[in-house]
Amino acid sequence: MNIREAARDLYAAIDRQDWDTLSSLASLDLAVHLGSAGPVGLDEWQKSLAEFFAGFPDAHHVIDDYVSDAGRVVTRCRFQGTHTGMFHGVKPSGNRVSVGAIHIDRFEGDLLIEHFGQLDGLGLLRQIGAI
Repeated sequence: MNIREAARDLYAAIDRQDWDTLSSLASLDLAVHLGSAGPVGLDEWQKSLAEFFAGFPDAHHVIDDYVSDAGRVVTRCRFQGTHTGMFHGVKPSGNRVSVGAIHIDRFEGDLLIEHFGQLDGLGLLRQIGAI
């Protein structure tokens, strides 16, 4: 499997909320860096993803571009969904959201060993009427 296919499979598993497949794609020593927070492991990342899906049950990634080298792939994408559940204390607005995100994923073989994620959180909060 090439690295772009690995990234595609990773985000497809996340969009399906298929945590078993996500776990099978990730190293036991996975380090996840979200925004400016310190690194977390797979369990904490899954909890963070689950919070997004609680607020946006139909959420999914729309991949705009991949850039890759031997061990890393950068994915430029948009997170899209409808705010129909509670999200960080914000009641459902019913608003459709589309926010930009950049992910950098580092693989060793077919296993994800490091993930960096940057999402336009301010844009997301504006689109759901939180600010």
